[in-house]
Amino acid sequence: MAVTSLGICARTSSASLSLLSSLPRSPLRVSCYSPQLSPSPIDKTLTQIQNSGVIACLRANSAEQALKAARAALSGGISVLEIVMSTPGVFEVVLELYIFNFSNWLRQSVYVLLFSFAQVLQQLVQENPNPALGVGTVLNVEDAKNATNSGAKFLMSPATVKDIMVDVKCAEVLYIPGVMTPTEILSAYDTGAKIVKIQSENISPEEQQQLFYQMPYLIKMQSFKMISKKYINLQILQLCRASRL
Repeated sequence: MAVTSLGICARTSSASLSLLSSLPRSPLRVSCYSPQLSPSPIDKTLTQIQNSGVIACLRANSAEQALKAARAALSGGISVLEIVMSTPGVFEVVLELYIFNFSNWLRQSVYVLLFSFAQVLQQLVQENPNPALGVGTVLNVEDAKNATNSGAKFLMSPATVKDIMVDVKCAEVLYIPGVMTPTEILSAYDTGAKIVKIQSENISPEEQQQLFYQMPYLIKMQSFKMISKKYINLQILQLCRASRL
């Protein structure tokens, strides 16, 4: 009997995802009536990715398989999940997962309410611990809007699509463009990217390191290492979930 295998690519952000920082941008003249008291949704998502250390990239042949694998991954501890555009019904899956995670949070809140109102207040003031759900291989503004309307907190592309970069700023969604060369990194930075995905499949670790050395003022490397690719089938995810029970 054939085992249903879902391609879930886990990768961290040391070599594949790099923060763009340090280099001062041109000053902007902005009038503000009140200071920002809390991080923006984009900054919150960026922090979630940094704290997670891994982005699980989900590929499936059907929406049903994607939903099962995503729920298993989330139940197993994954906090940042990317569903690629090639997955059938990708927007419906993201929307259903968004509702699924909210309903879980709601049940947990009601459960805590039965024990202590103080605990409910404490939970409400804390940052929402729900996973960051995103969509990958987004190539145009239309797909970016559909993903955003479905509840995606971040979008990923294999290259820098400037129209998407401009569009997501208003929607307060984190955009992660793909890059390979110093020119592409600088171009993404100038366009407004806060973080980039270095397409490392065909780049050796030595070449990656040389890339970082060429632009030390621009790339702030993370403290965790990169897991370039791992493919996990549904049975393995179920075993991981069972081991946590």
